[in-house]
Amino acid sequence: MKTEKLGYDDIVRMLQDRPERTRTFEVEAGVIERLPLDTPASLRPMSDEEVQELADYLDASPSSLRGPFRVVDHTCSYCGRATTFLDFVKTAVDAKQHDRAQVRAVLTDAEAAWVTVRGTDGGRPVLCANCDQDLPLGQLNGGGGEYSEYSSSSYAYA
Repeated sequence: MKTEKLGYDDIVRMLQDRPERTRTFEVEAGVIERLPLDTPASLRPMSDEEVQELADYLDASPSSLRGPFRVVDHTCSYCGRATTFLDFVKTAVDAKQHDRAQVRAVLTDAEAAWVTVRGTDGGRPVLCANCDQDLPLGQLNGGGGEYSEYSSSSYAYA
């Protein structure tokens, strides 16, 4: 049984009255482009090298990934690596929340779009893909958790 895709108004309502648990939803076409990011100025575009690193991890070509990829402007305080989409993807795969094939399908599927809505549980932890240390992203912007961590044309975290 296929679940119904959520529309823009559905996602905006969830952002205004967040669910208890962080969850991922398939959304209708055009929702991500209209999504109000909490802190759009703090999302930086990923470099070609960073996109290549993500593609290598997913066993995909960079051109097959649906960018552009934007990510929170943050650096790991342990190893100095810039935070990228790979940190979020690798954390989810290692925690068995998703497998690589699922993530690859989400980031390459020209027909689908997904949004993860941070719940009142504070969101999902993320580890540095280089040193496996916790990236304390909840401490950004005063620690309130009101920030968007990453987005592409097919996936966003809000």
